[in-house]
Amino acid sequence: MPTAKLSISNSLWVRGEHICQTQRNAISETQALRERGAQIFLLQGATARDSLDQLKRILWQSDIHVVLSWLHPKELNALRPLLQERGNFSLLSDDWYIHPYWLMRDAEYLLFRKYQGIAVRLGVSPFLTGGQPPLLFDPRPDLSKYPLTCAALRPLILAASPFVDAWQWWQRHDQTIDPAKLIYFPFAIEPANVPVGTVAPCYDFANTGGVLGVWIMRDAYAPFHHSFANLYQDRKLLMNAIAKFENNPFTFYDCLRQLREKGLLTWPEYILKCQQSRYLIASGGLHDATVPKYTEYACVGTPMIGRSLPYEYPWLDDCLFPVDMMHLTPEYLKPKLQEALDIYPKLRQNCLNWRDRLLKLYDLQNLLDLVQEQADGKPIRPGYLKKDLKHPSPAAAKA
Repeated sequence: MPTAKLSISNSLWVRGEHICQTQRNAISETQALRERGAQIFLLQGATARDSLDQLKRILWQSDIHVVLSWLHPKELNALRPLLQERGNFSLLSDDWYIHPYWLMRDAEYLLFRKYQGIAVRLGVSPFLTGGQPPLLFDPRPDLSKYPLTCAALRPLILAASPFVDAWQWWQRHDQTIDPAKLIYFPFAIEPANVPVGTVAPCYDFANTGGVLGVWIMRDAYAPFHHSFANLYQDRKLLMNAIAKFENNPFTFYDCLRQLREKGLLTWPEYILKCQQSRYLIASGGLHDATVPKYTEYACVGTPMIGRSLPYEYPWLDDCLFPVDMMHLTPEYLKPKLQEALDIYPKLRQNCLNWRDRLLKLYDLQNLLDLVQEQADGKPIRPGYLKKDLKHPSPAAAKA
């Protein structure tokens, strides 16, 4: 079938049913798409034969463009025979490196939550810019089934990686990248989910996120030898280093302790802990991935400590105290933490000053407009990027 230009309102969005009924961003995004007149199909799973057959009937009775989103790799592979025969589909990806390569290769448009995926595909950035993870994966502090399995498989990955990395090289050189088909679609934020706190901070520093980022690299632009390595190593090192100063002299909260004792934080508990902290540990990992926590933290009025991003969020440097534990020895951290507390009032006020602008920038309907504008060939509007790699300014191009 002929290629159809991406139209948000005139496409069929195929989405994972479970995620779209349980994940906040997925729920609100589905509603926003419906409000724009887009058709929605919720796939019930990789083995749901009735759901797969129903989707097949819909697609073969129409030439509508399909946008795949919020689907697991198993669900995407279950759709492979249909998609490869029919074509005329695009993919919205969060962790783009875990998607099957055939899907990334054959999609008409690739929509990235993380601009790093665009930078890597354009050859402007390596996959990792924040340093290299340890050779072997240490699953602590989470000794559950998945991390332990990843740790056990890591040596096998290293043994197989020279052969798979060579195959990925051939895959990359067999593909032509069209920058016009790479679209940035950042995470949205909803005002009701991120209220500004009125409670006084009781923690100097806090961790309210995970410190283990381990995946299997399926896409050819993500080196296979990074499979099951901890790409959140910088976040883990910073958390562990700050924890050593707990009550000597800083107060510190770690959500992973509660996870082991009481289970996951609810959303209200998560927001409360963010509000009760002077600084929140933040990092997109060694691969500079955009994560929703950056905007969530800023919008609740709590500054961050950690690593910034090279391409996205030009406002972030106003709201973050930079510390990179991949290039800082622990003995130099304590004075940096005190320095952060000294300028806390300024960064706190910066977050509050940015809140209303961030809520407008990352409003879902604004972001859907942003996506459509890019599909129509327009550059990304100001405010979202530090560097637009597809439409560099004349000065940037000369540099």
